[in-house]
Amino acid sequence: MITREPKLITRLSLTLALICMSLPSWSQIIEEVVVISSKQAAGISTQDLPASVVTFNEASLKQAFTVDLVDVGKMVANAELNNVGTYASYPNFFIRGMGVNGSTRTNDPKVGVFVDGIYVGYNAGALSSTFDLEAVEVLRGPQGTLLGRNVTGGAVLVRSKRPGDEFGFNVEAGAGDYGSTEFNASIEGPLSSNVFGKLAVIKMDRDGYFEDNNRGSIDLNIYPAGMPDTDTGDKVGMDLTIIRPMVRFDFSENFEATLIAEFLKNDAGSANSQNVAHNCAPIPGVDNREIVCGEGSRFLAQTRWGYTPPSDKYEINHDLIGYTELETNSLVLDATWDLSHGVVTAIVGYRDVEYNSSTDFDGTPFTIFHFNDNKEEQEQTSIEVRYSSTFSDRVNFVVGVNSFEQEYSIGERRNFFIALNAATYSETEHETFGVFGEANFAVTEALSLTLGGRWTKEEKSIDIGVLGSCELDFSSCSNNTSNKKDWTDFSPKVAATYSFNDDMMAYASWTRGFASGVFNARAATIDAVGPTDPEKVDSVEVGFKTSFLDGRGLFNITYFQADYEDLILFVNNPCDDCGASLINFNAGEAEISGFEVEVQLQPIDGLRLDASVGTVDPEFTNIKFFDANADGTVDGEDNKLASRWDFQKVAELSYSLAASYEFDAMGGSILGRVAYSWRDDYMTDLYNKPWLQQESFGLLDASLTFNTANEKIRLSVYGKNLTDEEYFDYAADVGTLDSARWGGTPRTYGVRVAYKY
Repeated sequence: MITREPKLITRLSLTLALICMSLPSWSQIIEEVVVISSKQAAGISTQDLPASVVTFNEASLKQAFTVDLVDVGKMVANAELNNVGTYASYPNFFIRGMGVNGSTRTNDPKVGVFVDGIYVGYNAGALSSTFDLEAVEVLRGPQGTLLGRNVTGGAVLVRSKRPGDEFGFNVEAGAGDYGSTEFNASIEGPLSSNVFGKLAVIKMDRDGYFEDNNRGSIDLNIYPAGMPDTDTGDKVGMDLTIIRPMVRFDFSENFEATLIAEFLKNDAGSANSQNVAHNCAPIPGVDNREIVCGEGSRFLAQTRWGYTPPSDKYEINHDLIGYTELETNSLVLDATWDLSHGVVTAIVGYRDVEYNSSTDFDGTPFTIFHFNDNKEEQEQTSIEVRYSSTFSDRVNFVVGVNSFEQEYSIGERRNFFIALNAATYSETEHETFGVFGEANFAVTEALSLTLGGRWTKEEKSIDIGVLGSCELDFSSCSNNTSNKKDWTDFSPKVAATYSFNDDMMAYASWTRGFASGVFNARAATIDAVGPTDPEKVDSVEVGFKTSFLDGRGLFNITYFQADYEDLILFVNNPCDDCGASLINFNAGEAEISGFEVEVQLQPIDGLRLDASVGTVDPEFTNIKFFDANADGTVDGEDNKLASRWDFQKVAELSYSLAASYEFDAMGGSILGRVAYSWRDDYMTDLYNKPWLQQESFGLLDASLTFNTANEKIRLSVYGKNLTDEEYFDYAADVGTLDSARWGGTPRTYGVRVAYKY
């Protein structure tokens, strides 16, 4: 085992350093931010919410030059908001060590994405552009009561900026390296005395970061008819168009409704898999961090199949240029009716997705393993009706019901070495119904209690032709099966909050989270289809929040411990009835604990300092269903070995630091910003293969912005990953070859001009 004491000392030192940063004198007040997840009638600020939450308003999103939720994740400790890598525009979100690592569509995300109050049931296209947003909120830990919906890791909430009462418009245009261009605009104003409209348009284009030169260095021609002549190009690019119209109706002083539509199209190109050759091998039956590597090198390149992978991080050699075609359409109706004694809210949502893709999975110039010409479609509808009331000076509560339905079809093809091809096709129906409530009671002026709960019923069914049994055009399958399962759950919540004064509070909470069982859309046999049993988590959280020196500084600290039962993991295991394939298992129990610290300081006029620090200590407390020593059987020795493994995609230490300074100059003002985010090393795969480990890395961003005195014109220059740090988002073994890695962004820079009226 690797000792953890040095890292613990480092974490405590960082925390103490952040506390000491509160010593300077003060002059500016930090803006209060109202959270969008509490659903309370009167609203509640981040500093009063008894939970670990980070909220970004429109100004902070613009200052960080965010494009989507991936950029937001860099500013939140204990959160990995990344793209999966193997598929463009397909997120893999992890919070506090919990998430789904991979792209099997039937595996529900453990970090839920909610856009304008609507749960995004199908991950494709869920990265969300951050232009013209009012707020993005990141909730850490299970959200069993008000949000529910399988979020045993956390939730990311996105709220669009509603139409205003007066005419106005906002235009942004920019350009940068890799041929990037952007044009974002919004226009709003009254359409009649009580109807207000808005139209936002987002257009972004960029070449890929990875240059595909097709053949690379090849010494051996394994194709009988010679090496195929295929296209070259770059991956992964962007050709994104979003049109977002809105209409707000003020029917009366007490009744308001907003209709929000969004039409998105993105031709992003294919994934960028890069083959990794190495000469390291784990020693079966022992802690696999003891590895055999020739000449002491972990990544000593060697020739495989007559092919040597390039050493350049951003050079790839594929024989399939591939594509990604994404289209989504959504419609949300958000209506509120203030009845004086409380507020009735109804949110109705619709979303459909069409996602077609083709990718070179093996990362070589040979057709060894391709996901080619896959077809996916999804359609979802949901409705939530709730009543929230500030019943008295001592009691407020929220009660409601929620219904969600989705249907999706998945056709996946594998094109294997030379001529061995396989396909699978499945159709899934998913329905859920929930009843929830949460009440806050002021026991004394200082002490309040929160009691809540959610009853949920989930029902899923799947019709599937297992892998290898379907025609390549998905017209028919010879090995079909159907399965159906439903589950019910009650998830309670208890919390206590003690306010020492108006600026200082402490809280403790216990929450249960629930995730329904899952089927396996990539099953190679009927027995591997599943489903699993549901996953449950009990989470304890203790926190302290304070605003000090007349609101010019904030300090929040949280300790959490989550105990997971029937943990759902997607493993590559031998199985008596299902062959050697990717299988969903209830793989045991786990305990995850850690700390989170947020600090905001404004010591002098114009200067702001922000810091977010997090630690995570995950541990398998009871593990099963792993062939950890790769001997073809699963037994007690495997479980003993696997219990010592690190979790995938979990950096035990992460932090982000930012400093911005604004001063008068040139008849206006200049704002400079520097930000740095750090992630400790972590394993990217479940089996802790050392050659798939992401070593620790930090990303440095900087920007300089000139604002005119009337704040109508903004000119900016910015750079991201200025030290050109090399990292990746996802890695996996690909069978006949060693391994492949996906993702990562090089140094980029750009200019942007904006006009606001």
